[in-house]
Amino acid sequence: MAVIEETPAQSDDALLDQLISSFPSSSTSTYSKPTVDGEIGPAAPSKDVTYEDFQKVLDSTPLFMRETPADGDDNPILEALRSLVFEGEGDEIALNFKNHGNELHAQKSYSEAIKAYTSGIDAKPSSPSLLVTLLNNRAQCHLLLKNYGSVLKDEGKVIGLYSAHAQKAHTKIKGRKDELDEKTVGGEAEEGGGESKPQSLLQNDKGLVKALFRAAQSLVALSRWKEATDVVKRGKSLASEVAEDPSVWSKVESDLQKGLKRDTDRAERVRRDKLSKFALRKAVEERGLVVVDTSTPPDNPHPLSFDPDAIQNSKDREEEDGWQPPPPHTSIVFPVFLLYPAYGQSDFITHFHEDTSFEDQLNVIFPSSSSSTSPTPFAPWDTKREYYTSNLVVYVETAQRRLLKVGKELTLREVLIKAKKEAKGDQKKDGVILRDGLMSFIVLVKGAGEKAWIEEFKRKRDGN
Repeated sequence: MAVIEETPAQSDDALLDQLISSFPSSSTSTYSKPTVDGEIGPAAPSKDVTYEDFQKVLDSTPLFMRETPADGDDNPILEALRSLVFEGEGDEIALNFKNHGNELHAQKSYSEAIKAYTSGIDAKPSSPSLLVTLLNNRAQCHLLLKNYGSVLKDEGKVIGLYSAHAQKAHTKIKGRKDELDEKTVGGEAEEGGGESKPQSLLQNDKGLVKALFRAAQSLVALSRWKEATDVVKRGKSLASEVAEDPSVWSKVESDLQKGLKRDTDRAERVRRDKLSKFALRKAVEERGLVVVDTSTPPDNPHPLSFDPDAIQNSKDREEEDGWQPPPPHTSIVFPVFLLYPAYGQSDFITHFHEDTSFEDQLNVIFPSSSSSTSPTPFAPWDTKREYYTSNLVVYVETAQRRLLKVGKELTLREVLIKAKKEAKGDQKKDGVILRDGLMSFIVLVKGAGEKAWIEEFKRKRDGN
């Protein structure tokens, strides 16, 4: 039976020695090395090294690594290099992480840079300015990744640091001043005891300006306009004090103003829409319509509205008086159904202007007379050719089941007003029904058919 023997793996050092020895010497002589007995003899032939073997050695060398080894891989050199980052005091460790984070930031590896800056912050550096830099740099990476909430958290800590140090400086100066006052009273005034600015510890550092700038950018991105306005104001003022160019704030200030305008315009549109709907409802009530809203209204792409031309006329007066909703008497355009029960047909008039007559509307749909010279053709379902304007009558049913005959020469507004009845005693309010924003009128042919339909309506209404 054949036995497969495993060749012991060479160490990296041995393999590296083999690689070096495999390169041809500049001399033509054959290299010899001492034998076990100390004698010099011809060198044993070396094993050929493949490209894969060479790449393996490079990959195990930190300087030439193409990727970081997986957790658990044993590489003493790499571990030694890693340990250097954690050697030293807190400030030194934090500084190393800050520099590493800056390198990652330059490579646009923002998520990895955040990890590096976080490690630096976790090292708890004693230097306030170093901690501010780490927080500011991490906030910048969060800003580039649009993690606006994280930006505000980091910059909030920076602002808190400045505030704490300013308070500490103020307390120290106050104590120094009290001490000088006591010595002056005792005749022991000291020279050089002048008062310094209470915020001098970190106030002259531009880190606070950067923190305010990034906080402003994040607040604008989150549409938190009120807070952004305050931060921009404070930031621009402080930028001038620390000799920073205030013009860098121009874009964020411009974005802020645009955002404020958008919000103001949106709020104004909502206000106008609300007032317009209220005015329209009031106008409908004044016309005596009885509004009925069901739980399942039909789709209506053409809801009732004020006449756009009438609204335009009122807009011309806005410059003097400011915007106001249309008054109740403004003309309304209604969606109206004309029903033809004799044939089970109907027409939907999407824009029935209330100041037009029923005759005007019927002349658009039907011939004005039985004459064949009429420009409007008969309806395709009117096989008897009896639906022409002069041969038609219009009726409407009110909320209290009254059946009213509508004069074709009347406008819609006039019909609505005539049908209006205010509540009085036991009598309920009555008028034309506006169901889910729609009105319906019945159109009949004069004569026997008309009378038959009216009798049937009354029979059903009265329960006979």
